[in-house]
Amino acid sequence: MQISSLGPAIRRYRKVAGLTQAELGERTGFDPKTISRFETGTYTPSVEALFMLADVLGVKLKAFFADLGDEDEQRAYLFGVIHKATPKDLGKLIAAVDQALSKP
Repeated sequence: MQISSLGPAIRRYRKVAGLTQAELGERTGFDPKTISRFETGTYTPSVEALFMLADVLGVKLKAFFADLGDEDEQRAYLFGVIHKATPKDLGKLIAAVDQALSKP
């Protein structure tokens, strides 16, 4: 994984956790603008910041460096999304998967 993929990974797991940048900032002690800069790659978080982000987001540190092109990583990511989905969102996910898989 390239370091340029770190920001999108932070954003992805923040969204999976259902948090806004402001909420993640509140839980980690970072200003929401700093969270935004982490996500856009303007700032690179320190190792300590990455540990804190991983803890708050409920992921292992290595999740930020996973290659989502890898099938096992894709499955792990999808499992995390499904596991954290609300019942309403789970229904939407099932419908989307059904629709995607029914295409010839």
